[in-house]
Amino acid sequence: MRQTAGFTTVELLVTVAIVAILVAVGTPSLNTFVMNTRTRTLGESMTNAMAIARADAVRLNTRVAWNFDGKDWTVNRVDTGEQLHAGTGRESLQSGLELDVTPVGSTTVTYDSFGRRMGQNADGSDPITQLDIRATRTPAAGTYLPLRVQALAGGLSRLCDPAAASTSPKACL
Repeated sequence: MRQTAGFTTVELLVTVAIVAILVAVGTPSLNTFVMNTRTRTLGESMTNAMAIARADAVRLNTRVAWNFDGKDWTVNRVDTGEQLHAGTGRESLQSGLELDVTPVGSTTVTYDSFGRRMGQNADGSDPITQLDIRATRTPAAGTYLPLRVQALAGGLSRLCDPAAASTSPKACL
């Protein structure tokens, strides 16, 4: 009698069943991980964009505005209107994230030559004080973490967790 190498049908079916169970259990966690990564990426992008605008205001010793239209952002000199930088967050926004701006309808943060956030923008509008980033569909399982970008009065921009306890370093101010 000759023996052949390989798997029997039963062994193959058991292996496929185990893999299917592992995929079914792991998929919700993977979805949560992906959504948290997208949220953090967009938050860091917005925080860094505001930091660039603040640094340019100090470097150029003039007022600089960070403008956000809901998808794209620009950094402009207020006195000349010259565009210094431009970027986008639309990749993350198109992949299941939404931004809520406070105060509602605000589109600009203006920094003075000392890098402080001004109380009013050049056009008289109120500056953006925070951007809340959240998923359009919260993942079914796992720990989803919405984030907030704060534009503080001293000029710093900060990424924080709105659900964190006030004693946590991740808490919003």
